[in-house]
Amino acid sequence: MPRTRSEVERETKMAEILEVAVRRLSEGGYDALSVAAIARELGVAQNAIYWYFPSKDHLFVAALERMLRDIAARKPRGSATAADRVLWFTDQFGALSSLRSAMSERARVSPVVAEFVENLEALLSRMLGNALRGHVPDEDLAVAVETFRATVEGAYAKGLRPRERRRVLRFALERLTGG
Repeated sequence: MPRTRSEVERETKMAEILEVAVRRLSEGGYDALSVAAIARELGVAQNAIYWYFPSKDHLFVAALERMLRDIAARKPRGSATAADRVLWFTDQFGALSSLRSAMSERARVSPVVAEFVENLEALLSRMLGNALRGHVPDEDLAVAVETFRATVEGAYAKGLRPRERRRVLRFALERLTGG
């Protein structure tokens, strides 16, 4: 069944709002995600934003989901090694790394953010587990996933420059996989 004009218009308006929201998150973090500022920039009433996104947390989650879809759309070709794919993804998630504290903070008080964070954590662990499977004994897979994830988070929290971060993460991956 073809979509109605109002469905298309709704999707278009939501895409415009999300484009601005993603840019604001990328440039200034959660604090820059101002519904009032987004409405001013788009030339619409603030209530119009809430028509599409019931709360700032819903907008936050939708923008994060858009960022994840954009990352997935750019994923490396299948010819890359498992280590190269893992390192590529850790580089891509750098944009989300700066938003981790806001995600954790909002998850404590917002069910919609809490659900997103829970699903994101599960997704990241599953993706990493799939990449490490066959390179790490099955009985060590869960701890290897958590070890590498903690190393990634530590490298970002420490503020390592991309080249140094990649060197540290490659070292950790090689030690975990025996490669």
